[in-house]
Amino acid sequence: MAAAEQEKRTGKDVTSRNAPDIVAVAIVQARLLIVVAGVVFGFLYLSGLTSVEISIIGFFALAFGAVAQTYFAEDRRRRDVARAVADSQAAQSREGIGSVVLEQMQDAVVLLDGDGRIIYHNRSAERFIGLTATGKLIPSVLREPVLLDAIQRVRTGGAAEEIEYMSPVPVEHHYQAVITPAETAENDGSGTPTLLALHDVTDMKRVEQMRVDFVANASHELKTPLASLSGFIETLQGPAKDDADAQERFLGIMGEQATRMQRLIEDLLSLSRIELREHMPPRGTVSVSGLVKDVVDAIGPIAERDQVTIDVAMPDDLPMIRGDWDELLQVVQNLVDNAVKYGQSGGRVEISADRIDGLSDSSDGTCVELKVRDFGPGIPREQIPRLTERFYRIDVTTSRERGGTGLGLAIVKHILNRHNTELRCDSVVGEGATFSARFLAE
Repeated sequence: MAAAEQEKRTGKDVTSRNAPDIVAVAIVQARLLIVVAGVVFGFLYLSGLTSVEISIIGFFALAFGAVAQTYFAEDRRRRDVARAVADSQAAQSREGIGSVVLEQMQDAVVLLDGDGRIIYHNRSAERFIGLTATGKLIPSVLREPVLLDAIQRVRTGGAAEEIEYMSPVPVEHHYQAVITPAETAENDGSGTPTLLALHDVTDMKRVEQMRVDFVANASHELKTPLASLSGFIETLQGPAKDDADAQERFLGIMGEQATRMQRLIEDLLSLSRIELREHMPPRGTVSVSGLVKDVVDAIGPIAERDQVTIDVAMPDDLPMIRGDWDELLQVVQNLVDNAVKYGQSGGRVEISADRIDGLSDSSDGTCVELKVRDFGPGIPREQIPRLTERFYRIDVTTSRERGGTGLGLAIVKHILNRHNTELRCDSVVGEGATFSARFLAE
């Protein structure tokens, strides 16, 4: 039915399309029938039958031949119709598959006629550039001069072009555009039909910028202590060459700077290792109570020196959690170390853990929530989203004075990503800060 309707729409008929073939076959069959009839009549004549009998037999033979010829012609016509229907269905199937592919593409695809009017766009074009209907001229939809100029050059006979541009509204996005002549499209306009494909490269640009920032920050963090070391070495080789007191003081500072560089390099290597296996879920089981005990034993002397009390509160029946011991030890150590360093003015740090339901407010399952709270100056709300950025510090001077590298919370973030959870921070300026994470229980 679909094939017949298709033939009707295109003004063609299946039988008329194959008429020359049918006529040729009919002529061959007629000639063959005449030869066969002649042989039959000759045989009948020689067999001694009367002319009346021969006529009757000949009539039935001719009738049978005519029926056979009609049957063969009709069979050929049926096979031609079936072939035409199959060809039509295959073409429609290919067209349908192509349409599905275009609609499911993540890239925006727009087809323009010779006048620059939109005659087709896929769903991604609606999402990327807000297209809602065909028939509009492309300059009325797009406002990026660089892209419009490239489209115009291709429309007026130019070769295919590939460009990148930035769209500042409503939110800054970066796109890669490929503009090519659409040679197979119908052209009733003044220019060449054009195919436009847009690929969103915003995430790629963001990652590239992060890489540039990371290299710049790492270079800066290493450059500062190296410059300090170079200066002290030069002083020790010159004016302080014979000054024992100066040598002792300068060597102490040099040791601190060398230790700072060592911490930075260790954190960089640690971050790199964690990122490499971030996609691999941990398979071990970990005791949160054991983690907290080891961290408190390690940081306790530092907290005592800084006159900070560490209080621990957690139930005895806390379940085990899924995780990597070494990585989670690093998480707890970073959080408690930060609480002691930056919440020192509060004089107290609280570590707590408890059984809860759900990794998040909308999920199910038994979990263990770990919290580390300090009572220091707190963190301004606008700075909380940036805490896990590499080398980000709220107070650069204080952080460096206390041995911070600016990578601790970035490391925590990537470890928690591997453990299918996230770091949360609640803070009120003047009242301290609470960092927490939820882990799936075994």
